Amino acid sequence: MMENLISLISHLAHDNPTLNLLMLMAIVWTTGVICRAIHQPPVLGELMAGIIFGPAFLGLISPNEMLYILSELGVFFLMFYAGLETNPLDLKKFRLQSTLVGICGFVIPFLIAYFTCKMFGLALGQSLFIALGLSITAIAVSARVLHDLELTDYRVTPIIIGASIIDDVMALSFFTAITDIGTNSGHIHWFNFGLVMVKVLAFFAVSIGIGIWLYPKIGRFFATRSSKGFTFALIMALLFGIFAEIAGLHIIIGAYMAGLFVREGVVSPELFTKISDRFVSITYGFLGPIFFVSLSFHVTFSIFQTHLLLTSCLLLAAIIGKLAGAGCGALAGRMNGREATVVGLAMNGRGAVELVVASIGLQLGLINDEIFSILVLIAFITTSLPPISLKLYLEKINYKLVSDPYTRR
Repeated sequence: MMENLISLISHLAHDNPTLNLLMLMAIVWTTGVICRAIHQPPVLGELMAGIIFGPAFLGLISPNEMLYILSELGVFFLMFYAGLETNPLDLKKFRLQSTLVGICGFVIPFLIAYFTCKMFGLALGQSLFIALGLSITAIAVSARVLHDLELTDYRVTPIIIGASIIDDVMALSFFTAITDIGTNSGHIHWFNFGLVMVKVLAFFAVSIGIGIWLYPKIGRFFATRSSKGFTFALIMALLFGIFAEIAGLHIIIGAYMAGLFVREGVVSPELFTKISDRFVSITYGFLGPIFFVSLSFHVTFSIFQTHLLLTSCLLLAAIIGKLAGAGCGALAGRMNGREATVVGLAMNGRGAVELVVASIGLQLGLINDEIFSILVLIAFITTSLPPISLKLYLEKINYKLVSDPYTRR
């Protein structure tokens, strides 16, 4: 009886995208209520909802084009709001720590994952590509977990976000070189690699220039037009996103940079509050949950049956590598042991960018379906870890971290 009911609902939802979306939002709201009742971050419920009610198990929620577009908007809005909640002065203040954490948090897991792949006899191109995928930190996941666990008033937050950006920029920059190695029998087109680096540097130079000189002028125009503030913010986010895509970066890097420069020194405090309130409602009430639920749609557990040892070793390499790399970077930046552990745990999430990179690798023939499934499964497991591990650790240390309240200017 129950199986027939589930089959009927699944069939109806598959044929009706609106009903499919309605069911997803009802499930997300329910899991959010349950998670808050048991004092767990809502993002954990969203990830589990995707697994339980998605294609992996019950199949009540069906992936479709509408959910794909909304999930892409979700990660875009998550990153813009993360920028909105970050003080640029904090990023400048903690640039040394962010740089050390970002570099170590990329290089060390990359090396550990690479040598793990070579132990299993994988080809050079495959090994490099897998190592790249496992070295990426999902900025959106980090930002969401930090928000859910109310860590935004501690100095670890701007350091983690800044390091995650450096981490992803390095990964996307080296992506060109690694695809060249995989598709050209081990040869790198240095001109292409150099061109990517020039475009990346140009993007950040132009972004900072717009943020410092153009934003204030536009902000003064909208200061007396509070009803258009949201439109202004959205236009700038899309504009920066386009710049990032042109530079070969992911659109979410542009969204974060756009949000970073919307501050009370650019727009009035009242307008900033209105913009922030609208974005937090859309991001955490609608689009963000869709993104996290959709991450679970790609998961298949059958890979454990055929490649259990390889999957387990790569999973351990990803977790230990990121924890050790980011943690060592934090210690080198003179952060204390508690903060270093929080940084390492928070940066262990993977998701949006890794899935994009894995999809491109599959299309180019650099990895096969089995390796793609392993990367997707590891992305899901490591995305689920930060909410749980961070909450347990923070309760253990009673939130004894260095506070650094934001003062927006």
